[in-house]
Amino acid sequence: MRLIFSLIISSFVLFSCSKETTESNLSQTSDYYPMKIGSWHIYDVDSITYNDFTEPVTIDTFTYQVMEELTDTFYDLEGSLSYEITRSKRAGNDSVNVESQPWKIADIWWVKNSSGNIERIEENIRYVSLLNPIREGKSWDGNVFNYMDAWDFTYENVGKSFEDYDNTITVNQKFEDVVIIYRDYNEVFAKGIGMVSRTRIDVESQDISNPLPILSKAEKGFQFFQTLNSYYIPE
Repeated sequence: MRLIFSLIISSFVLFSCSKETTESNLSQTSDYYPMKIGSWHIYDVDSITYNDFTEPVTIDTFTYQVMEELTDTFYDLEGSLSYEITRSKRAGNDSVNVESQPWKIADIWWVKNSSGNIERIEENIRYVSLLNPIREGKSWDGNVFNYMDAWDFTYENVGKSFEDYDNTITVNQKFEDVVIIYRDYNEVFAKGIGMVSRTRIDVESQDISNPLPILSKAEKGFQFFQTLNSYYIPE
């Protein structure tokens, strides 16, 4: 009996150590979302909106740039160190190069590392963008701190390449494809850089007789694509 008991204890200890080792080897959210004052990221944005109040449907396209810069720190009401994100925009057109235009401050957002989890406050709405530690298939409610319906954010393609970036993670926030509705919300983060891609597709179509994919016959909603153009992170 003593031998059996010893074997059980040893197995439990080995399992616990193995689990702790595995957990410690998992990537941390701070690896994919560095926070340093003076950091900035410039994104190219392409946006398409569909207006079904007109006949035929009005389709408007917009192209512009967004810069997110960490400009200050403060302690929020929870006592957490938070970083101020100053967001600026500039737009061009067919005859004006967007990069020749001045930046105009659009709004102020916030971000913080709360017990290892990355939380962003966008338009006064708080999201849990990344949950620690990072593991393939891991899910959490990204809207747990706001009034919106629960969305199961899920890690996908952990450590895999995405376009020009070698080590990335994809956060699949929401995906739905049901005949007349198509929704695809996701963000991609690169190790040591931060967010490199954000996709927001939310469209509808009542045309069920047309065999074309819904994105080719959208009547209502929007498509939004934000792609990293350049960035700077202080040493």
